[in-house]
Amino acid sequence: MDYRYLFIFLSGLVGGGAAYAIGAPLPFLLGGFFGASVLVLFYERDARQLPKISKWVRLIFIAIIGTLIGSRFTPELLTLLPQFWISALALLPFILIAHGGSYAIMRKWGGYDRLTAYYAALPGGLVDSISLAEEHGADVRIVTAQHFIRIVLIVIAVPLLFWFISGNTVGSAAGKTLTSTHYNWQDIALVLVISWTGLFLGRFIRMPVSHLLAPLILTLALTLTGVVSLNIPEWLQHLAQYMVGTALGAQFSGISRQLLLRCLKMGVICGTLLLLLAAAFAGVLMHFVPAGFGVMFVSFAAAGLAEMSLIAMSLNFNPIVVALHHFLRLSISVWIGSFFVRYVKRT
Repeated sequence: MDYRYLFIFLSGLVGGGAAYAIGAPLPFLLGGFFGASVLVLFYERDARQLPKISKWVRLIFIAIIGTLIGSRFTPELLTLLPQFWISALALLPFILIAHGGSYAIMRKWGGYDRLTAYYAALPGGLVDSISLAEEHGADVRIVTAQHFIRIVLIVIAVPLLFWFISGNTVGSAAGKTLTSTHYNWQDIALVLVISWTGLFLGRFIRMPVSHLLAPLILTLALTLTGVVSLNIPEWLQHLAQYMVGTALGAQFSGISRQLLLRCLKMGVICGTLLLLLAAAFAGVLMHFVPAGFGVMFVSFAAAGLAEMSLIAMSLNFNPIVVALHHFLRLSISVWIGSFFVRYVKRT
């Protein structure tokens, strides 16, 4: 085993520990990300390159997060979800405006070609967007970097915005947690069995965003029927945050500084646009659905489904409502990315 993996995870642990000590929002997610990414960027200054962390590290711990989210389900939610049909429909104009605006920005200020800008601007999932970009001949390097930076910036910005605006700490330091002090080894074993079963079952049936949704849905079914009742230790929630954050930060490995700076510039501009759009839609929709501005804002902030669900939990928002909106956004974005590309190729 390459000893340099140890450097990556130690850096993430130092970052997470420091963030937790100062009461930062989502300390082990954001701190782990910062610790790992700083190591990568400094270590690779002299053409050295750290080893890539297997995607399975992130998938396994996102599956655990899916199980944690599912454990928050209550039967009352079944009567609540149908009341969000207006916000679900609003996702289509949100995606079209976000995609069109980001596309124009990347064409004018980023200098990307049409296909690359089209897929780099798509407010969908990282893997799905890259697959579509590769299929249609876009620059996969730029699409990958642009989506990764967009997701990371929004994941960082949203909890910090709530922290700065409300003055309240977000995450475990705020006392808003999924965890319980009354647990035993059977609870931990159940979480692992459910999450890993869901992960592999979801991939087998090719469910979209299967690494999060399949464990989540499996946990919903088991808890709703009374088959299981989970008591989750606090350290497991911290561990899942730490592993996901560190794995995200390590993804900067191998990206050239020039490309990174260019994508960072576009990421900041487009990320700001997406957050402003999310705020605008949330401000309107809060009057038509049984949810406040904060829930709708997190539901429309176009980052990763797993990360935004984790943020929702830390803010004490209903993570199922947030996860549902992000699942629909990702699904609609894939359809748009496949349908409208024919017009981009003709121009």
